Amino acid sequence: MQLPTKLDTRRSHKLIQFFLKRSEKWSKENRDFSIYWSTSHMTTTAQTMRLLAVLRGLDPEFCAIAGAIHDIATMESGKAENHAERALDFLEPLVHEFNQEYEKHKITNAEIARLKEIIPQHSDKAVVSNDPYVEILKDADAIDRYLHGVETKEAEMPRLEKALSELGMEKRE
Repeated sequence: MQLPTKLDTRRSHKLIQFFLKRSEKWSKENRDFSIYWSTSHMTTTAQTMRLLAVLRGLDPEFCAIAGAIHDIATMESGKAENHAERALDFLEPLVHEFNQEYEKHKITNAEIARLKEIIPQHSDKAVVSNDPYVEILKDADAIDRYLHGVETKEAEMPRLEKALSELGMEKRE
């Protein structure tokens, strides 16, 4: 595989910066996950997405954007219940705000449409999709949650084990 000498990470880094600034205004009360958890998971999922995208021949920058924004409903509301589906309530208004603030790093309408297809599916990790971008988000989220010490449901273990194996992290006896 011929790798570029440098990945373009400007837009995903600006998006993470945008949410880190927003996190200063989020209420610390009655959150299902701490603000620390939400911002850490945003950043590390974006990086995991970028890594898997390089391995799978997908767009690393778009994948990092999807990884950064996939838990937008939990980040903004503090509530995790049905967050994948509820992401649609937050996605367009916040991306529009991001695009106004970071005009040089805009997320395109086509990318917004793809994010609206991908993100609502990321929590159902037992279901395998034909869409490689849905699959990469599910895999990166599973890996990242695991590496952050979140318990993996039994039905999600095959996905986690397969994704870790792809990274050369096979279980050793």
